[in-house]
Amino acid sequence: MLGDRVAESDKTLRCDVFGDTAQLPKGPMLLAVTLNVPVIFFCGLYRGGNRYDIHFELLTEAPNCTRKEREERIQALTEHYSQRLQYYARQAPYNWFNFYDYWAS
Repeated sequence: MLGDRVAESDKTLRCDVFGDTAQLPKGPMLLAVTLNVPVIFFCGLYRGGNRYDIHFELLTEAPNCTRKEREERIQALTEHYSQRLQYYARQAPYNWFNFYDYWAS
């Protein structure tokens, strides 16, 4: 599932992205917590021509939390995802031109 795209009907969470608030989809982390499966961050940074740097990072092993802890865990995982997205966006800022309206500013 893509963690960076929000459809109109998606449930979202507010996270900090480059010092401003952004709405990120709740679905990927909700599914991981519900199914108790690992979360892997993935991105490909375009380097010109036919070259990409491909990155995979384990954000968490199976989140294993109680129902009571679920919302807090989902928020924490989404914020962790946001931090990694920002890290890679800084590595190749022109790769992210098609994201959200707030990228324009």
